[in-house]
Amino acid sequence: MKPVIKRPSSDDEAPVDILNVGCSNRSLVLLYLYHVNSGMAAVPDEALALSPHRWTIDELKSAYEEALESPVDVNKHLPPKQNRRYVIVGGSGLVGNWIVTHLLTRGEHPTAVRVLDLQPPRRELLDQGVSFVKTNVTDEKGVSSAFARKWEPEVADLPLTVFHCAAVIRPAERHRAFLDFCRNVNVGGTVNVLNAAKQFGASCMVATSSGSVCIRRPSFWIAPWTKVPKYLAQVLSDASPVPKEHDHFFGNYAVTKAEAEHIICAADDLKSNFRTGCIRPTNGIYGIGEDNSATVTGQYLRSGGNVSWTYDIIHNFVNAENVSIAHLNYEKCLIDQTKTPDQLPNIGGQAFVVTDPNPAVTFGDIYLLLSKFSKTPVNFPRVPAIPFVLLSYVIEWYALFQHMYCPWLPRLTGDLAQLQPALFFVTNVHTLCDDSRARKSPEQGGLGYAPPITTLGGMCKQLVEWNKNV
Repeated sequence: MKPVIKRPSSDDEAPVDILNVGCSNRSLVLLYLYHVNSGMAAVPDEALALSPHRWTIDELKSAYEEALESPVDVNKHLPPKQNRRYVIVGGSGLVGNWIVTHLLTRGEHPTAVRVLDLQPPRRELLDQGVSFVKTNVTDEKGVSSAFARKWEPEVADLPLTVFHCAAVIRPAERHRAFLDFCRNVNVGGTVNVLNAAKQFGASCMVATSSGSVCIRRPSFWIAPWTKVPKYLAQVLSDASPVPKEHDHFFGNYAVTKAEAEHIICAADDLKSNFRTGCIRPTNGIYGIGEDNSATVTGQYLRSGGNVSWTYDIIHNFVNAENVSIAHLNYEKCLIDQTKTPDQLPNIGGQAFVVTDPNPAVTFGDIYLLLSKFSKTPVNFPRVPAIPFVLLSYVIEWYALFQHMYCPWLPRLTGDLAQLQPALFFVTNVHTLCDDSRARKSPEQGGLGYAPPITTLGGMCKQLVEWNKNV
């Protein structure tokens, strides 16, 4: 009698097939995620060619000692005194504080300087005679009232310049549902300040925009046969086109800054003697400021560092004092061109990219400086980007769900709220700056911008200040 061989039923086969297929699919997914992570970490040749040198320990030591013993004299690089009144909106922030400081340093009368902000500027500025009016730029009447405050008799008849530096910086958000979080201040506040400037007779208004308005959103979810994401490396210059579609910007912050920039530049009018323009700092602003200043290096020092997947990412950074000098240069150019319109090119109603006077650096360069020379512990453990990218979509989904449907749920705050997809669209792009047009002379259509502080020198200067305070 032949043995009976029982064939496995379909119910018996199914678990084995599903398990095999499942393992195969999981392997493919992991391989693809590894591929995406490798693409995000790539350094394109064109970016490396513009930033081939990495900081060394000896170089850092020399720069730190120089910052400690003979820091750069910024004062001699300031444009001359203009004998005007000044309203600095957002004058308590990092850039605004330096504009106020530089105005006083070059000899402007302290009572001719007025700061509009939610918080007062540094105590020493107020002690010198600078006035402060607590102002919410989204409040149209409040802005108008702050501009309407009487000036001291000795300066009341001087012409008026407005520097507009107030902004809300929320780099992590990209969804239109969150747009008003930035737009209320960055656009609505700008309109209120612009209208008040016109109403109260300002003849010059220079605003702080952002180099990020030209960053094109990359797509990290590349095809398996593609090695490098599109737009992974970008060179930003005054010729760079501003994206037209919301989803082409890296995030909502850039969308609103581009809109505000357009409004300000469109208001320039030589005939009515109302001159306007914008400065685009590229990309991260750093420098000595208040303890809570939202600077790249300051946040690292206060937090003791953080995990990082951006060691090899190349960026141009710009010192806040250099940004201030660019604003003052633009003001002088607009005043001079208004006086002699036939002798100087008309650069009113334009935006100028500015950065530090050196090639771009990597985040790894900055990590090395801070970890080796800070008197407080600063560490940057290297981690792959892709787990955090995946987590960012979950966080974004929760933030969107909470905002649109369940406002009673806890709102995300702090570092967790920052970990959304748009953050990677700006931090994981090699962003290099070409500010050659701003460096041209006014006769050539530039600002005569000659920044005195290098990124290494400026970060060492900030580190010296940090170490002294701690």
